[in-house]
Order: sequence, then C-alpha cells, then structure tokens
Amino acid sequence: MKKLLLAAATAACLLSACGTAQTTTAPTTAQTNMQSQIERNKANVLAFYDLAFNQHQPQQAVARYIGNEYIQHNPSVADGGQAFIDVFAPFLQQHPQSRAEVKRVVAEGDLVVLHIFSRTSPQDRGRAIADIFRLDKNGKIVEHWDVVQPLPEQSANNNSMF
Repeated sequence: MKKLLLAAATAACLLSACGTAQTTTAPTTAQTNMQSQIERNKANVLAFYDLAFNQHQPQQAVARYIGNEYIQHNPSVADGGQAFIDVFAPFLQQHPQSRAEVKRVVAEGDLVVLHIFSRTSPQDRGRAIADIFRLDKNGKIVEHWDVVQPLPEQSANNNSMF
C-alpha cells in the first residue's frame, strides 16, 4: 500500500508545479534577425566563391560581394578587392579548367567557413582549403583567412581529407 501511495504522490508531483516544466518559447526578433543574417552571409560567400572560382569572374565577384575595406590574411595577397583581382584573374586565365567544390559550410555570427576541394584541372590531385570570411552588417566580405593543404599521394590513414 505504501508503494502505491508513493507512486501516486510521485505522479501527482510530476503533473503539478512540483516538477520543472519544459517550455518552448518562440525565438526572439533578435534571434530571428541573427539567423537571417547568418543565412544571408552563407549565401553571399557561396555566391562569391562560385562567381570568382567556378565562373572565373573575380572582378564581378569583388564588385558584388567584397566590402570597401577588405583585410587579407593570406601572405601572398595584399589587402583590398583589387589585389584579389590582380592575383586571381591571371591565375584563372592560366588555369581555365580550375574548379572549387564546396564540401562544407559553417557559419556563426559574422563568420562563414568553407571547406573546399580545389583543382586547377581534372588531372590535378588538388588541394584541401579552409577559407574563413568575416562579413559586415550589410553582408559584404571584409576579411579573409585561409589554410591550404595539397592532397598527398599517400596518407598515414585511410580517411579522406573531405
């Protein structure tokens, strides 16, 4: 009888204010706006990357998606949108079959990270690239970091780089 009373009391407690209620609240306007901004930033970076590196139109990509100030952390490229054009327009002309395949996109706040498989031609083993972009409040790319690693002939493990 005691066990039955204890079970009934426990059940009553769980159904009453005794238990902690799990409530789901609607996202705030700020949360919705932040999520919209993150989605816009992802779309802008993906569109920039496709236009610059797959459609081979770096000048149009810079005009459309790069901010007035563009900080570059790649030691081979100077700051500014024009510097990007000056480096990649000749590279893309030299490698007309060059393509960049986006494997992953990660975004948080004003940052968007792409994990890329980049090749200069179908015969090229390629490179694994992690590109990190910072965007301003208007969705323009204003800062860039990258890490580039060639795909090796042999690996110490059986895992793909992608």
